[in-house]
Amino acid sequence: MIKAVIFDCFGVLTVDTWVEFCGTLPEGEVADTARRLNHQYDSGKISLKEFLDEVSRVTGRVRSDIVAIFTHPAATKNARLFEYIQELSSKYKIGLLSNVGTNWVREDFLNTEEQKLFSAMVFSYEIGTTKPDPKAYEAIANKLGAKPSEAVFIDDQLAYCEGAEDFGMKAIVYSNFPQIKTELEQTLSAANN
Repeated sequence: MIKAVIFDCFGVLTVDTWVEFCGTLPEGEVADTARRLNHQYDSGKISLKEFLDEVSRVTGRVRSDIVAIFTHPAATKNARLFEYIQELSSKYKIGLLSNVGTNWVREDFLNTEEQKLFSAMVFSYEIGTTKPDPKAYEAIANKLGAKPSEAVFIDDQLAYCEGAEDFGMKAIVYSNFPQIKTELEQTLSAANN
């Protein structure tokens, strides 16, 4: 029986400008180092200044271009998904689990009504670790009062979905709204019948 549906923020509830930036980097050591720095920043292990300085140094990109990623006004909300979450919230506990280094989601991204859609929110900087660490999935499951087997996790990153599955959750990799609605409804139907 599924009791909770947990969503990622960047790339699911919104466009993930960091992933887009990493997609412009040459694969290998440069991209891996940038991602590692991002996880250190998101988990509160390094400051924003250290993160920006190091990513600029490692990638050779202008610091102001990297700053723009994190102040990007196009934190475009996935309006159709928010409408669907509203429907889901009448039947399921809704969670938000995000790798993020600040309180931006609460302070700038979600308005008061949107925040009310979520029964619980867990952010990496608050718990000192990032997905796919099992502690991240445990934190959101505990806040929702759900066993791992009672939760479905949705993220645009395969590795984070695999981490959720390793923890015992069902997981769906997000591609677009029609795909996620179809797959989630199939998953909920199969688990709850």
